[in-house]
Amino acid sequence: MEKLRRYTNMLISKMGFAEEIYGIRINYLPLLIGEETIVLDRRDGRIKRLGDKKPLSDEELRTLEEDIIQAIESGKVELYLTLTFGEDVGPPL
Repeated sequence: MEKLRRYTNMLISKMGFAEEIYGIRINYLPLLIGEETIVLDRRDGRIKRLGDKKPLSDEELRTLEEDIIQAIESGKVELYLTLTFGEDVGPPL
């Protein structure tokens, strides 16, 4: 769980940096997209289900931990963050 905590802290920092550069408020960052979308909430640092915005239980988090870490390490999560910029800021000129 400590490895995931370090990754989420890093992602929260990147979200804050993106806000400063682009001037866009980013509250949620997708971590897993599937039947349910699992997001990182920047405001409280918790991992939640996007549908109901309730934090995952410790058991649910343990179950999804490896998948989340794999998505972060593979670059998918940073891709989601980048896609957010393109959507909010618009295409390059």
